[in-house]
Amino acid sequence: MTEKSTKTTEYKYLKLNELQANTTVNVYGVVKFARPPTKTRGSDFSMVLSIIDPSLHENDQKLKCLLFHREKDKLPFLDVGKIVRLHRLKITQFHGDLQGQSGPGFSWLAFDEDRESPTRPVSSSSNFTFTEADINRVKELREWVASRDDLQQPNKTCFADMVPQQYYDVYCQVLATCVLEENVGFLLRVWDGTKPMNLVREFDISAADLVVDKRQDLLDVAGNLALDVALYDDHYTTGKNIKPGQYIKLNNLHAAKFHSADTRPELSEFPMIELVIHRGTAYGRGVHLINNDFVGLKTLKERLEKVSEEPRRRTAEITSTSSNEEEFRVLEHSRNCASPESDISFSQPSVDLSCYNSSKERFTSQEVEMEVSCDLPSQSQSHKSRPHEETDQSDSQMSQTIARCMLQTSTVVLNHPHVQCTKIKDVLTHKVPYKFRILARVLEYFPRFSQPSDICKLYCTECDYLCDVPNNKNIAKDLKISRNSRHINHYFCPECSKDSQCEMEYIFMMRFLLSDSTGELVANVWRRDAVTFFQDITPVEMFTESVLCNLVKKGLGAISTPSGPWFECCVKSYRTLGGVRYQIFDTCLV
Repeated sequence: MTEKSTKTTEYKYLKLNELQANTTVNVYGVVKFARPPTKTRGSDFSMVLSIIDPSLHENDQKLKCLLFHREKDKLPFLDVGKIVRLHRLKITQFHGDLQGQSGPGFSWLAFDEDRESPTRPVSSSSNFTFTEADINRVKELREWVASRDDLQQPNKTCFADMVPQQYYDVYCQVLATCVLEENVGFLLRVWDGTKPMNLVREFDISAADLVVDKRQDLLDVAGNLALDVALYDDHYTTGKNIKPGQYIKLNNLHAAKFHSADTRPELSEFPMIELVIHRGTAYGRGVHLINNDFVGLKTLKERLEKVSEEPRRRTAEITSTSSNEEEFRVLEHSRNCASPESDISFSQPSVDLSCYNSSKERFTSQEVEMEVSCDLPSQSQSHKSRPHEETDQSDSQMSQTIARCMLQTSTVVLNHPHVQCTKIKDVLTHKVPYKFRILARVLEYFPRFSQPSDICKLYCTECDYLCDVPNNKNIAKDLKISRNSRHINHYFCPECSKDSQCEMEYIFMMRFLLSDSTGELVANVWRRDAVTFFQDITPVEMFTESVLCNLVKKGLGAISTPSGPWFECCVKSYRTLGGVRYQIFDTCLV
């Protein structure tokens, strides 16, 4: 598109509160609502747009505009908060309210609302007039948008914001596609660099009769941030035209509660959800392909780039700081909670699980880069303290519980009923990354538990610093106490405290040697997955409540006895510099 460099026409722009019926006007406005272009019953495409400006925003006032064009790409694809300039907009009256319509000579310009973005617009025409006065007008509206939270928040909605039973508009990138049922259901596997707090339903697309189109390079980067979105009925055809790697906007996406006879919602604080685009086009419902240069993708692309770059940055960091083989080995210990000897194959029946030989380690797990913010305050998973009447069990009650569990399994898998159990031999030879369900015996776990500090660490979420929890044998030489809560000390990170006061969190950090008839596998568990594993008992609670500490100790003791019960768990694989590692998730110790 080009701007006219010759003498330009001086256009007069009206404020939205100055408009009158049966006139044709030029206006600037900010998008309050936008329904993406959809096909009409005729040959045209139409879209609905509501705009406001500083003169027309009180008492939910707005100007509704109906725009038509025979080509879908000639209509603006807009989001809340974007700035538009509309030339030759016809003002009519409908049910007593003013309404704008496109007519002969109608044209539009669209601008990003970000104050730091260039003022160069997206246009409906290759030639348009854009003067210094227009630049100033756009800057004024950007300042006004920045002062209004209701015009900014919708643009930053991501999967991490989702709660059950609500509807969302989300930008994301497609990783893979699959036909679930011909002409009825279509699957999009997507990511936006974040994950909902709730578990999300996964579809099994490994069946031989399913045709899957995928970008394996993107799937490898996305890892466990990949999410399944099901499209039904009206949206089936649209989905079939979408290719992996493309960017889309999901309008009116429903985070519906997922119910099935096999799910166990009573075992989880958060119900499982399924992401669905239902039939119909009400409220702009649908899937819309987005051009790569669309300004609304800026936040998404920056977030995905951050996720993609993080593993490479951490690899470079480890390489530059590991001056010798021993230092690199220590870093790998803290990264994987598994020793290099405990890799993906086992030639001996027993494996040395000892890995905590450094009190000042730098933790670099792949799981850290998966927890990416989306320009909102980070959401830490909240875990309710177990009621005293529930945790104050007698030894006889605990023994009865363990005895009953030994007849079945010592653990339960949460909300993955569709996943079949996989033999360890097949897990070890499968492509990476991947997720599995395993039924095995626990040969050993490490560290051995005698007190809470044995299986807990202090971890900084800002710089990934990791160290032992101080106790009588391990005095905190480099740690500064930040506060004392419930008779437990909390500490500032010694790395971050040089620049800011970052408080480290208490985390669980363990690993298990699992075995079945086909082989052995070392699986790690840490942070939130470990809290879930211990029935929502947090590390701090275990330090402060002896009853909970005893429950954890007895539970671990029961699963590692020679004749112990079966151990059922979900495991995901991922790559590190030292090889393939495995991590337990969505599993609860009973």
